[in-house]
Amino acid sequence: MVTVRGKQRNNRRGRITKTTAGKSRKKEYQKKHKVIIKNELIRKNWDKSKTLKENFAALGLVSDVNEAYRSTHHKRAKEDEVEEGDITEYQAMVGEKTAVVKQMESECKSGAGPVIRHYSPNECALWEGLVKDHGDDYKAMARDKRNTLQHTPKQIKRKIEGYLKFKSAEGRTKMGCVG
Repeated sequence: MVTVRGKQRNNRRGRITKTTAGKSRKKEYQKKHKVIIKNELIRKNWDKSKTLKENFAALGLVSDVNEAYRSTHHKRAKEDEVEEGDITEYQAMVGEKTAVVKQMESECKSGAGPVIRHYSPNECALWEGLVKDHGDDYKAMARDKRNTLQHTPKQIKRKIEGYLKFKSAEGRTKMGCVG
């Protein structure tokens, strides 16, 4: 005869419990991993019903750059072709440029000028003082006691050239030095 505890144990063994943890975990994942598109042009043309790859294909963009690179360059390893051949192969693979791609290219061409590094007032004072005392003698600047970061003569030359570009540029920030 089976005891009461034995019946309970047998019932527990045979019972299959269904949990909703998987469903809730999936919902949490989907909430956390929404596609965030920072580019305004792409965001306007994005179709939420399509997948990421489908959207990129519709926009004329490549979702996996490595895959596109492999498809054009590994063929070239067997055949000796000119590099321009890769571009034509790639364009044939992608097709004609879409309106989105044309707009992005026009934005790139009309983009902002070169980025100018901004210098702090302390840095400005350092470079101005070194140039005032030593002129173009970068070796003397490297040995100067104000060179606490122990820059080499080449580093000092490069930094002073950058500083002079910054000083001559019109668009300076409030944090930059007044010169």
